[in-house]
Parts: sequence; structure tokens; C-alpha cells
Amino acid sequence: MAEGKYRATVADAEHWRKMIKCQYACPVNTDARAYVTAIARGELERGYQIAHDPNPLSTICGRICGAPCEKACRRGVIGPDLEPIAIRPLKRVLTENYGPESAQHLPNREALNLTPIEQWRAGTTYAELKSEKTWAGLGPQDLYSPVRWSREQLLALAKQPQRKIAKVAVIGAGPSGLAAAHDLAALGHKVTIFEAGSKTGGMMRYGVPVYRIDQQAMDLEIESILDLGVEIKFNTPVGQAITLAEIRKQFDAVYLGLGLMKGRALNIEGANLDGVITAVDLLLNYNMGYKVTLGKKVIVVGGGDVAMDAARTALRLGQLTAAQSAALRDGEAREDEESESVHTALDVARTALRLGVADVKMIALESWAELPASRFEVEEALEEGIEVFTRHGPNKIVGKGGKVTGLEVIDVASVFDENRRFNPKFKPGTERVWDCDTVILAIGQAADLAALGGADDVKMSPRGLVEINQETGQTSAPDVFAGGDCAYGPRLIISAVRDGHLAALGIEQFVQGRPLKTQVTTEWVNLPNHAMPAGWTTTAREHVPGLPVNRRTGISVIEIGYSEEQAAQQGLRCLECSVNTIFDGAKCILCNGCVDVCPWDCLKIVRLADLAGDETLAGVVDAYRNEHGTAPLAAMLKDDMNCTRCALCAERCPTDAISMEAFRFKETLAYG
Repeated sequence: MAEGKYRATVADAEHWRKMIKCQYACPVNTDARAYVTAIARGELERGYQIAHDPNPLSTICGRICGAPCEKACRRGVIGPDLEPIAIRPLKRVLTENYGPESAQHLPNREALNLTPIEQWRAGTTYAELKSEKTWAGLGPQDLYSPVRWSREQLLALAKQPQRKIAKVAVIGAGPSGLAAAHDLAALGHKVTIFEAGSKTGGMMRYGVPVYRIDQQAMDLEIESILDLGVEIKFNTPVGQAITLAEIRKQFDAVYLGLGLMKGRALNIEGANLDGVITAVDLLLNYNMGYKVTLGKKVIVVGGGDVAMDAARTALRLGQLTAAQSAALRDGEAREDEESESVHTALDVARTALRLGVADVKMIALESWAELPASRFEVEEALEEGIEVFTRHGPNKIVGKGGKVTGLEVIDVASVFDENRRFNPKFKPGTERVWDCDTVILAIGQAADLAALGGADDVKMSPRGLVEINQETGQTSAPDVFAGGDCAYGPRLIISAVRDGHLAALGIEQFVQGRPLKTQVTTEWVNLPNHAMPAGWTTTAREHVPGLPVNRRTGISVIEIGYSEEQAAQQGLRCLECSVNTIFDGAKCILCNGCVDVCPWDCLKIVRLADLAGDETLAGVVDAYRNEHGTAPLAAMLKDDMNCTRCALCAERCPTDAISMEAFRFKETLAYG
């Protein structure tokens, strides 16, 4: 940048899309801004339609999503509490009222006696939401911005003439496989899922502790996808019950949605001792109801969300073991029953607390500030009595007679090098042994790709994952597509849903033999009466209600969720990032009134000569000169990161040079 000059960016459509940070950060581009503000207005049904439109797993994501939208939310840097909008728990309020788990139904569906796929196709579309009738009494700022895998676009494609209908196999009923099956069924294709286990959900079911998600709600949402006409074959592990080669002969295309069902081992002394298990194995066994014996003292190695899950699961197993040993004198038969069902009565769990809870420690290489685990996960673990030790690493596992007796830990000097690459350094001489009965390793997951046996035309990456075209999900074998963990490694559930979307559209292109193109249209809507609600920058984020610590036992789901009233109050905190201040330079008289009135110091008028920019900036200046016959003398700089959309600048402007306008976009799919 030239010395002493301001680097100016000329906004384009991509810039304005990026300004809606929650939507831009969401892997499936859910317009969270739209459904959050709908909640604030009490429009829960409309909010559900917006939230569910790009995400067929919205019920599940309303409970256990990693919420990248919240991490991106500007509300996290504005206001006294510096907390983002509670987007994930607000979505749960919508799905509980209008999702598959609710007793309510979207309008006119039940009365019409429609089939599930007909009900789905009867849903409100973007065009209907834009109509005056649908939005009577509401302003255009209430519209949302749909993306290419929205229901409207899938339905439009399904109606195109001379389309081929294909038979598609989906391997794995995890989040990416379910999303792909949903979209393919909506497009009219005949979909069959091959699932190795006896239940759907993949790692959502087996890798997420039951105390974090309502299993019935998850079942109902998955059932709503299967009801679109998707066939599923349970207990059919590909590579054993049937080969991939056999499936490829029977189907026109195949989607690999395999999860990472194997935990990574730790290459240190003692890693093979009895009592060393992976977090994945622990969670799989616990969630499937198998007996797990951990002893009294447990150390979890790892600082991510899986490590937190493992630590908290170990605590619950410790409570149950204590109860069994003290109160159940019937021997191994009753212990097996308790371990298998793991839904002990609340009074038995409280007895366990009184008799002595398992000692659970967690060590992480990272500092508190560097911990990759979600904040709420850390807070809940600490509330439940988990001891978390940061800047500690495992040095070796100590044992006697082939059984774990302790873990030797060592202090961490640093985790990342000067280029922020993972490269931990340790402090010699700080080694010491902590006693324990079990060491749980939560240091990563690996894929079990036995399903690919014999598929030599499917290329693998150096990481041992399936290599794909990231835009379409297509592998080196034209009829085989992949996504989710087996293609990318462990990621968020919502990222897996995106993979399913992309692969479904990729399969559609493959089947039709012609490409799909995405067209983006934008619109600006003037909001002459725009005003933010009272207290929008001072209302604090409210902690999501949950069970008291002394009731967080067994399989009880901890998070209770917001009430509708609480949700509406939390929705009012949204900064409405799609609303922008638009300046008309021809009307500006350089009075500086807008700059003076801005409480956030967002605006600054500078000389044109003080700007530094590229040829785009020069083009804008030339266009202004050509239109108005004179060169501009000054420029308005705006810091959009700090703007709260208060509209004081527009109110203060004496020449109406400033307007508040809403930016909207729509993605449309068309065959090339």
C-alpha cells in the first residue's frame, strides 16, 4: 500500500454476500440472519422454512452443529458481552415447533392427504415468500437468500423435460449420505442406501454421546428423508455382504458416504497396554449399550470436542459403575444389564454421586486460548467436575502386568511454530506420572475403506482418503462419487451435508450428461423506515437452559433449550448484516454530519488522492466523472465490521444522500 494512503475496496456482489457473515460461513449457506430475525418477530413457521430449506438435517444441527455461523457472527465483537447470536439453539426452537419432531404440521399438508414426497413438494418456495399475499404486513427486509441446493431449485430441476431417472446407491447412512439421498430423491432418482449397521445416523448416532442429542428427534428427521422414497438396506456392510463392484453393476452411480469409524493410536511407549482405548471406540460402545469398564481414574488425551465427549462419557460410566458396585449385589448378570441399557433411574445416578464419582482428567497440548473445543463444551465439562490440564502432553503410558497404571505427562513449551503450523515442543525435565486405570486417546480418527476392496479405479490421496473433485464429489471413477469424512477427514456435520449436496448435483450432471450452471441474481430493496429494535446492542446472550449438574447422569439430554420468549429476545440481538448504508455521492455536500453522528466511528471522509486501489477503483472514479461531468473530490470510507445498522447516519443526512438498503441474492440452477 502506498505510504499514508487508505486501501479502498470497491464492493461487488461477492463483497455483499461476505458481509452476511453467518450465511457465508455456513457450509450449506443457510440464511441464519433471516431465520433469526423471523424468530424475533414471532414468525417461527417462516423461520423453520428458511432454516430447513438448504439443510435437510436442520433438527440435528439445531442440537449438535459446530456452528461456524456463530464463530463468524459480528455480534461477537460488538456490545458489552462480545458474544455471537445463539444461532444453533435458536434453530432448535424452530425445529421443535415445525420440524419432523413436532406435533405440528406445515399448513394444508395433512388436510390434503398427500404422500411424504408430495408434502415435501408442497412446501413454500422462495417465489411464494416474495409474494405480497404471503408476506402481508411485512417489509421486503424479511425475504431471504436461497442457494442452489434449496428445495425450490431441486424441484425446478426435477420438472425439467427429458430428464433421465437413475438408480443411485448411497453407501453409509451418515450425514453426507443422508443429504445426498435427500437431494437425489427430490430430483426423482431411485435411491438405495447400504448401511453396515442396524441404525441410521452414522457417527451422529454412534460418535456423539446420547446426552447431547435427542435420539428420537434424530430418528424422526432421518425418517422424513427416507419417506421421500429412499430404500435402505441395514446390516449390509459393503465389502462383506456385497462388493462395490456388484453395486456398480446394479446402479447407475454410487455415492460413498463412509464415516471415520476408527480412532487413531498414539505412537508412544505403553500404547498397547490393556486400558488404552480410543475415544471413538469408547463412544461407539457406550452409545451401542455395550459394557465398558474404565476403573476409578481416567485420563483423556486431547483437546478437541471428541476429547470433551470422551471425558464426559467416562464420567457417566464412572457414576454407573459406582452405583452398580455399591447397590447391585446380584453379580455380573445385573451389571451386564445395567451396562447394556445405560439408562439408570435418576435416584440410582444420584446415589453414584454420593458414593464417589470417577476421577476424570483431560490433558491438552494447547493453552486455554488455543483449545479447539467449543466453548460451551469446555464450560459444561468443568461444571460437571472434569479437570482440564492445558499445556500438557503424553510422554509414555506406564503399566504393570500388561495393564495401565498411569500416564507420564510432560509440559508443553509451544504447540505451533512461527508459521502457525502444528509442531509441538516439550520441556525436558518436567516429566511426572499421574495414576490412572484407563487412558482414552482422542487424537483423531481414521477411515476404514474396506468397502473399496477391488475398486482399483478409485484413486486414494496420500492421506489415505478418497480423492475427489471438490466441486462435484466425483472420484477418478466416473460413476463413483464421495464426500464426508472418507474424502476430507473428520469435519463438522454441516460440512458433510454440503458434501452430500454437491455430490447429488454432481451425480445429476453425470446422469444427464450435461453440466449444471449456477446463475446468481441480486437485488437491493430500499428500507426508508429501517430501525433496529431497542437494546439490540446491549441485550446479552443468555446461556441456553440445561439440566442442573446433579441431574446430568446416564443418558439424560443435558440441553433443554430456549423457550419461544427467550428465543425472540435473543433474536433481537441480530445486527441484520444484509442491511447496508448506501451513499449517493452526487447528493453529498461534505457536511460531515454522518461522520459526527456515528456512535461507532464507522465513517470517514477523505480526499480522493488519499486512496490507494486497483483498476476497479479507477474505473469507478472514471464512471462517476463520465456521469456527472466532474471528478469526485472526496470519498466516503466505511468500516462495515463495526457498523450496527442503527441508521443514524441516514437520519442525520440533510440531503438524503444516505439510504438503508437490503441486499438479497438468489442462486438458480440451469443445464448448460
